[in-house]
Amino acid sequence: MKSRYDNRLAICLVIAILAGLILLPAPVGALKVIGSIYKGTASPGQTIVFPITISTDATDPPMDMVVDVLGFGQNPDMSYIGLAPSSDTSPYSARGYISINTPTLHLDPGASKTINATISVPSNAGAGGGYAIISIHSQPQGTGSALVVTAVNVPVMLTIGGSGLTQTGMITGLTTGEIVAGQPITITTGFKNTGNNRYTETFNNVTVTDSSGKQIAQLSTSPTPFSIIPGNTVDYVVNLNTPLSPGTYTMQSIVSINNGAVLDSKTSTFEVKSAYVAAPQEASITLTPQNSAVLASSDGRISVSFPAGAVLSDVAVTLKPFELNQLPPLPEGSKAGGTCFEIDGLSGLLSKDAKISVTYSGADLNAAGGDASKLVLARYDQPDGKWILLQTSVDTGTTTLTATSNQFSTWAVLASSGQPSQAAGKTGGFLGGILALDGTTVLLSLGLVVVIFGIWKRKKE
Repeated sequence: MKSRYDNRLAICLVIAILAGLILLPAPVGALKVIGSIYKGTASPGQTIVFPITISTDATDPPMDMVVDVLGFGQNPDMSYIGLAPSSDTSPYSARGYISINTPTLHLDPGASKTINATISVPSNAGAGGGYAIISIHSQPQGTGSALVVTAVNVPVMLTIGGSGLTQTGMITGLTTGEIVAGQPITITTGFKNTGNNRYTETFNNVTVTDSSGKQIAQLSTSPTPFSIIPGNTVDYVVNLNTPLSPGTYTMQSIVSINNGAVLDSKTSTFEVKSAYVAAPQEASITLTPQNSAVLASSDGRISVSFPAGAVLSDVAVTLKPFELNQLPPLPEGSKAGGTCFEIDGLSGLLSKDAKISVTYSGADLNAAGGDASKLVLARYDQPDGKWILLQTSVDTGTTTLTATSNQFSTWAVLASSGQPSQAAGKTGGFLGGILALDGTTVLLSLGLVVVIFGIWKRKKE
């Protein structure tokens, strides 16, 4: 009787697993689009037909697609967004110029279809440019938190031929972020395109000088893939990562276009109240099984000592700076100072513990209310989604924190009243360091266990 019950239980488990796999929404690959952007010139009264071909992978599910014409918006980070008609108030909107011959369509797996966007420029079109976004998106699939929508935006950037183009711009702000030791100082330049046409390549250069006029840093942005659309304000961000003494510093920001013409410039100052310690620079080494090695930041504030035999094969390891505002949520009762970094290249456990040494900064000490004994080195355990507070030795004479660990990921100096546990630094296990299991993988694994169990039981009987 018990054997029959066991068999029924195994069958129920298999059915449950299969049902779960069926009900889970299939992952949708990215839509492939030929004609992913339109850039062209048209005269008033002219009509242009712009074909857009959409296709999917053979492994994708069938999709019902909707095509909408939206206004052209832009985020401060320069990325494009579609605007609903009620929000599309720009005098340079081309939304009303565009009609779609097939506003809805069905795509079978691996199929492709072409839609035509007809751009009809009115005879009274104003000078400059016209802008819109063609949004191609699927009907929502799944339910609840598993809802999946696949979408692609096709920017339309039209230049009205025969009209005068105005190239003007205005810097709307020049500010620094919070000055935290061990973190780059962000310098943000807000810039508004006050002209009537887009800028395809713009550059921001920032010069920082001290109170004596000596140049401290020359910073610049790389060309962005985004155009700046008329009427929109975007942010240029550069990072200052140079040690600074207390004092007042001057920054001059210049925005120019690719031909060298300056659109605007602005000068402002910022104050450093206590000595600023720069963020660690990226550094790399290659670990070998037979040799010990030390991975250290260029200023020596952070070092990781690996003993011989810590790894079983050669592996490249990199120390990288990490932004304070990107840290995962901290443990209750903990506060981050300014020192955080990332160790990349290692998965799973080391064969032998490595020693981590960090010179804590004034910002770290301030987070602890001036009590260095509250400072600990903490490592974020990605698979478990939690911070591990390590047993940390504090040397106030050398302002150094020391701990050992056999796992590496994101690290931070925390001020905490909690009790660290050395054993906690070893949680996660080998699989925890190399695998991130999703729901489908778990179900498949359980199904495999049930099948193997059934085969074993049948042979036993």
